[in-house]
Amino acid sequence: MDPRPIPQRIADGREFPKSQRRSSFSAMKALRLRSLSISSQISSSSETDLPSPIMGRRRTLTKNRTFETLKEDLIRKPSKSSTDDNTERASVSTGPTSPSGTGSQCTSIFGDYFVIIKSGPLQPETSILKSKKEFLVLTPLALVKFRSRSAAVERFPQISAQNGAVNVLSPIDSASSLKDCGASGELHIPLEKIVSAFNDEGTRPSFGIEVWWSDSNGAVFTCLHLDFSLPDDRDEWLKQIRHAIKIRAKSSSEDTTPSDIERELKQLLEAKQTQYNDSQVEIYPVIPRRPFTRSRANSGEVRKGWRDHSSFYVAFTKNFCVLAQFTKPSTGQRVNPNLVYFGLVTLSKVNVVLNDERFDLVFRLPLEKPRKLELSSRHHRSISSKLYKADTYLKPAWPLWTRREVFFIDGEAPQMPLPNGEDYGGFRTTLEAFIQGYQCAPVDWTVQWKNVRHPPQFCLHAPKEQSKYTSHQLLAVFRALRFNDFFKSLSFYNIDFSSLSGAFDNAARLESTVWLSRTGKRSLTRVEFELVEHSSVLFQEIVALLLGSESIRDIDLSNVLGRKHEALLLENGRSLPSPTSRGCEVVPPVVLLWKSLQTRCNSISLSGNPLGVSDVAGLSRVLQNRPDFLKTCAISRCHLDETALALLWEGLHEQRSTIEILDMSHNSSRIEAAKASETLNDASRLRHLNLAYSLKGNLDGPLFRPWSTTSNFEPWHLEELDLSGWKINFDTLCGIMKFLELDESRSLRRLALTNCGLTGDMATGIFCRLGAGRDMNLLLNENPLESGSTDWIDLIHGNEAPKMVHLDMIQFQHESDFNRLLKALTHNKTIEYLSMVGTGPPDRASSKTAELMSRFFELNDTLRYLDLSGYSGKLEDGHLGWGLTGAMTGLKQNMTLRQLRVRNHDLGAAEDVSELCRVLSTNRGLVMVDCQHNNFNHHQFAKLVQALNLNRRIISFPLSDADGAYAVQKEKRSFLKYQAQPEKSFQIKVLKSAEGRLEGLLKWVEDFWEAEAKKAREIIGRNRDNPNNHSLEFEKEYIDTWKDESLPSWLIRISETRDKGKDISHTT
Repeated sequence: MDPRPIPQRIADGREFPKSQRRSSFSAMKALRLRSLSISSQISSSSETDLPSPIMGRRRTLTKNRTFETLKEDLIRKPSKSSTDDNTERASVSTGPTSPSGTGSQCTSIFGDYFVIIKSGPLQPETSILKSKKEFLVLTPLALVKFRSRSAAVERFPQISAQNGAVNVLSPIDSASSLKDCGASGELHIPLEKIVSAFNDEGTRPSFGIEVWWSDSNGAVFTCLHLDFSLPDDRDEWLKQIRHAIKIRAKSSSEDTTPSDIERELKQLLEAKQTQYNDSQVEIYPVIPRRPFTRSRANSGEVRKGWRDHSSFYVAFTKNFCVLAQFTKPSTGQRVNPNLVYFGLVTLSKVNVVLNDERFDLVFRLPLEKPRKLELSSRHHRSISSKLYKADTYLKPAWPLWTRREVFFIDGEAPQMPLPNGEDYGGFRTTLEAFIQGYQCAPVDWTVQWKNVRHPPQFCLHAPKEQSKYTSHQLLAVFRALRFNDFFKSLSFYNIDFSSLSGAFDNAARLESTVWLSRTGKRSLTRVEFELVEHSSVLFQEIVALLLGSESIRDIDLSNVLGRKHEALLLENGRSLPSPTSRGCEVVPPVVLLWKSLQTRCNSISLSGNPLGVSDVAGLSRVLQNRPDFLKTCAISRCHLDETALALLWEGLHEQRSTIEILDMSHNSSRIEAAKASETLNDASRLRHLNLAYSLKGNLDGPLFRPWSTTSNFEPWHLEELDLSGWKINFDTLCGIMKFLELDESRSLRRLALTNCGLTGDMATGIFCRLGAGRDMNLLLNENPLESGSTDWIDLIHGNEAPKMVHLDMIQFQHESDFNRLLKALTHNKTIEYLSMVGTGPPDRASSKTAELMSRFFELNDTLRYLDLSGYSGKLEDGHLGWGLTGAMTGLKQNMTLRQLRVRNHDLGAAEDVSELCRVLSTNRGLVMVDCQHNNFNHHQFAKLVQALNLNRRIISFPLSDADGAYAVQKEKRSFLKYQAQPEKSFQIKVLKSAEGRLEGLLKWVEDFWEAEAKKAREIIGRNRDNPNNHSLEFEKEYIDTWKDESLPSWLIRISETRDKGKDISHTT
């Protein structure tokens, strides 16, 4: 005989042995059939396994037998046969029936309401008026609380007198019970309406359970407190209630959220999140265990009844977790729900116990206090799973261990999805989530595939609508890049980090410190971890970027903290040419990771950031102790004095075998050329060398030797060379010219020898070796090129010149030589980019010079970029002035010149700007014109704007506020000069009247200028929207030199399109 209990054998689908099938009266047969039906529903087999006669018999019994008749049969003294049968049942039900043996998987209303899962008394209240013990009954469909045990027995007669033992079955008619439940039972709660059941967290001395359920519309949640004498009783009841709810939920088709609540909440969310296209919304009912809104400063206690007449739902969009409170006031008027938004990426801690419906969510914005949600819901598993999946989706590059630091979920081990390659390793999704979660404005960024040493490169661009990014915007970018292995290099060039400088967040921080890389191959020691743990936010973020990702090779941190230093200097009214004592916050984390060998980043740019004494010492020490690993080092404009430069150069000397890019230009002091030569002679891998204004002293022999006649020597592959500011010696110049003769020099793109004391003979030697039309940029600014031979001018005439030439600030002593240069440029067919800022004849341009310049404008069909600006403050007497105004006649028919810049020539003094207006209105080749700082008055400016309106080609016409201010001051001077005439004599009243007229005149001029400037901007916008202009192509260097940040993004950079791939701009 099977020793298992009879109900268990029924649940397993096995019948009673024939010996146990005892005959009895019809009521017991009906009970027997009903027991078999219910138990079969519990079994793992489907409902179709039940014999059809049983189902038919059950319907017949329910129809013919009344409640009173069945009750009489139950209280009648049973026969011997029936006694045996009842004894058999009593042996089964002497204790609480297991939910697994009685839970129903279908919605039969004939028996499930009256199958008792558990019953028992509650702890009596201390009130004298309620001395009787309340009684609780749990069925597969409802939880019913009665005033007393007798009231419960009246509705459930099978409750025996032996310690709350229950019978499995009840023949009571279900419909009558539903009607009479309110009369004899205090409360009837359908299980499918229960939102959550959890341990009472109040201060009451008993062991209690809170059961929250919703009304039929889901508009109001109500709480039932159940108190028990012993904790074991409470725990057993809570277990049975939750299991019954789970079984009921499987059989019930009722939605988790009422349709009207779901519809209203979705409409509110869609209205707020339209810009983010959060179409997927998941909603779950929850119970807040503590107030979730920010309490008032003077309110330390929780308001009593803060959950009354309310319902609560948590909704998940793509990037947000929203807690909604619907309130139903006594007036019945409709009240909009209270919505509280939490960014999913701000989730710091999740505490979930699988056998407990209570869970805690902690959200925290950086640099702010955390906000904790203490919730409970029977959907806690679904909610925690949703949070985990959302965190995995929004931060796909973050390794699994970072989620273990956030999610404390017993037994959960979800799988991590692979990042989408088109999403830059999940970066776009993660950044969007952080931007929305931190509730900050989007940022501008691009992905560079070309003209970068380690593509793809992430580039953050300066904001257009604000002066600098906020701390939350920067942290959103940093944390979106954390653990991302898609990018190989990062660029934060000229991005102001001052909003994070000096900020500490360790006191309230809940997020774990990054100490391990994504794959776990690199990690910090305990000492290093403690250092990072107690450091500033910026220190921690730099460590997280370079340690978390194992793909970053290069990071550009140029001028990220330079503006703050400049502001401090202006505040103190002094300048500090030497290293500061405070230090630069971005240097120590880099030194830490280099010292511990825990980053693959071996290229860094720190230009523009003032370095402290400790920074220089740390860099020098790690470079000396770890030789031959550094490939890029850019430390220009860092306010290094002679001592700091010498100390840093000692470290760089140990990197001479691997260094490829070295930039030490424009620091406060210089290094001896002889010491630099010791390092550079062995630096054969150099590609970029910039020592502008960094060398001093004489040198015996060349500064470096990029070539050799020996067979085992490999020539250098220099791409950029800048020795500006050092009077170059003959041996070094010969070495450069020898290198230019080699085929390897074809990779040279920029040769800057500004202010190097080059004579005309030296320049001639350079032009001879460069040849015709080499694709490079040659800078010979501020050199006495007229001294000695001027054959270099003839070489330009004969097309022996590179593609880009800078001849700025060349002081011609003879007008004839300048005129020769104009003739040479007129016939040159190789120079496409020409800059002659501050270069001109010794005196005002003569008529001959003006005529030659006009022919130059008219006949040259090679130039694309021309800058003939004057140099304000130095060559006032050398301005081209009126001569340039008349010479512009030649530009009317020039169809090849695209960019023209003529600043600082006092064109307004000519009074007649008609020629410039004709150029603006008729020229169809010019696309960008810059004529700022030419002292135009408001009438002249209006004529220029009117002429600009006739041109539909120009897409850049920079405007300066200084020009408007000059026009106002010019008008003021004219007015005062007129009033100061000797024949004018005024009384005091007249003088006061003149002051009033002057003030009104100046206001009118200011408003007039602003109105004309607005027209100019509208014209430029119109031309930029013209589809005919969208096919324009420019060299990248030309666009970068123009420096107009308002240029449209659709401009095609030719140098970028030469390479495979495409750079894409984003605003996220």
